[in-house]
Amino acid sequence: MHYSDMVYRPPYEADSVLLQVTTGCSHNKCTFCTMYRDVNFRISPMNEIEEDLEEVRTYRPSADRVFLESGDAFALSADRLLAIGEKIHNALPRVSMITGYATIMNVASKTDEELRALAAAGFGEINIGLESGLDEVLSFMNKGYSLDFARRQLTRLKEAGMPFSLNIINAAAGPEKIEQHAAANAAICNEMQPYLIFISPLHVDPGSDLEKIAEAGGFRESTLGQYISEEIEFLEQLEMEDTVFFGIHVSNPIKVLGQLPGEKDRLLKELKTGMHRLSESWLNAHPTKGPEGRLYAFV
Repeated sequence: MHYSDMVYRPPYEADSVLLQVTTGCSHNKCTFCTMYRDVNFRISPMNEIEEDLEEVRTYRPSADRVFLESGDAFALSADRLLAIGEKIHNALPRVSMITGYATIMNVASKTDEELRALAAAGFGEINIGLESGLDEVLSFMNKGYSLDFARRQLTRLKEAGMPFSLNIINAAAGPEKIEQHAAANAAICNEMQPYLIFISPLHVDPGSDLEKIAEAGGFRESTLGQYISEEIEFLEQLEMEDTVFFGIHVSNPIKVLGQLPGEKDRLLKELKTGMHRLSESWLNAHPTKGPEGRLYAFV
């Protein structure tokens, strides 16, 4: 199959068919991210996609879910996505969901009619890196949009009938604004009602723009205990109708997973109990250096 050297997908897409339709990220400017920093954005030729689908049809003919690679496959035009969707359904007739990473700007580039057409063609549950409900954080992280702009695009997705998940980066506002950031993140999630919330803490990746800013004193990384505190604050203020709370990425200090609203109390109890069981040295450690100076397991 025609994959680039690095393949990323959300943990909950582990059983999905990974179909590469682009390489890299069309934005590739986020302050915290190094995933595709040295990768030039490329659109896969249709013949490569067709060859990959033929291969998938051989070894996974009953596949029912396809995740489009890589960084933001929804940067493709609606016409191209619809053409790819048709080929997917022809090759894999049991597929009921075509998903992938998307940015707010990917949504903005499509008309309401195009979004409805994509939803009707089986596209949905796309993973959107909103990251924060604070404008100052969105600007600092160089996301390329304001919260109000993001709100309008997410509303358009809802109106088109296309469900989506939201990524929230815990502690992205730093340790000084834990409560403010948690409240802002909960507010936008409560308004948008994503089908899934993927929460993971901010960490300063080596080689990122954020690393340079932190080294120059422009950003202070939160401790592991502060990460957990903000996640508790965030979860307490969530008022969801039917949403998966996904906090079991390898980077989450305490891993929790459950359905909201029904399992909210259980999730809060697990976070609070887990926090009380951790040593003071662990809670006061930073993610780049865990207790006793060991590197904390972030990827």
